Parts: sequence; C-alpha cells; structure tokens
Amino acid sequence: MSFIEGFVIGLGMIIFIGPVFFLLLNSSFQSGSKAGVAVALGIIFSDIVCVALCYYGLSSFIGLEQNQFWIGVIGSAIIFGLGINYLIKKAIITSKTSIDSKGLGAFFLKGFSVNFFNPFVFVVWIGVYNYGQHKYDTSESLLLFLTAVLSGILTTDLLKVFLSKKVKRFISPGRLSVFFKTTGVLLILFSIRLLYLVW
Repeated sequence: MSFIEGFVIGLGMIIFIGPVFFLLLNSSFQSGSKAGVAVALGIIFSDIVCVALCYYGLSSFIGLEQNQFWIGVIGSAIIFGLGINYLIKKAIITSKTSIDSKGLGAFFLKGFSVNFFNPFVFVVWIGVYNYGQHKYDTSESLLLFLTAVLSGILTTDLLKVFLSKKVKRFISPGRLSVFFKTTGVLLILFSIRLLYLVW
C-alpha cells in the first residue's frame, strides 16, 4: 500500500512545471534522448540527496532561513545563466544520437544543479517526508514509500523525454528557435521570482 500511494504521489509531481521541466524538454529536443535521460537522472539523483538529508535529520538545517537564502541565490544564478544561454542559443535540429560521456556528464550536472539549488524542491520533499513519517510506523514502509515517490517522478521525467522524441519530427528550426527564446525568458523570470521570494 505504501508503494502504491508513493508512486501515485510521484506521478502527481508532473503538475509542477518549473525550470527542470524546460531544461528536460530542451535537452531532449536539441541533443536527443540520451541527453534528456542524463538530465532526468541528474534530477532524480538530486531528489535522492534531498530525501537522504531529510532521513538523516538535516531537514531542520536546510529549513533555516539563512541557508534557504543562499541555496536560493545559487539556484537563481544557475537558472538565470541557463535562461541567457537559451536566449542566445541557435536552434539546430539534429538526428545525432551519439554523445560522449563528458557531454552526458554535463547534462547530468545541469539536471542535478537546477533541481538541487531550488529551495522549493526541499520544501516539497520535507513535506513528503513528514507525511510519510507520520503515516507509516516502520522505517521499512517509510523507505518503500519514499522509493515509490522517486520512482514515480523518474517515470514522468522519462515519459517527457520519450514524448519529446515523438514530437521532434514536427519541430522546425523556426519553431525550435521560438521555443528556446520562450524558455529563456521563462527561466529568467523563474530566477527573478526565486531571488525575490528568498530575499
């Protein structure tokens, strides 16, 4: 029961449309499915770190206003930089599927950084963890619940990568350019909003 509930909650996370959503789609459109999967793995790894921090009692440390401020500032700078990058990025449709380990590592790091340095991700995970802790008595059922939430999130992220591959054939360089510019503006707005909220 704990696994089913956790998995459904993880799938429900698809409603959160933030910086990682656009990063995931753009990486898949521009550099293929492997790049999208690398970003998805970076996102889920950062979520695992968040869960581990909650599990080992560091959620109170993360929740401190001063720590939230610096996490938010770093996250805002990263997201702002990505936004500028997408504004000036050239839209190139490529069928290239081969990408070296260094390139995949860079996409993994982008996914990890954008997700990890967003303080709202910590807020969500602290809430999910506290919910599971109050509902499930044993550590085994709690871990199963958290694993299921992570599995649901990874499933939705991989689904986004798969769907982006399917619609890529209908994307022209002009449309991709508009999508990049829109993404760049949205990421910059996200970064400004994040900085404003943690200020």
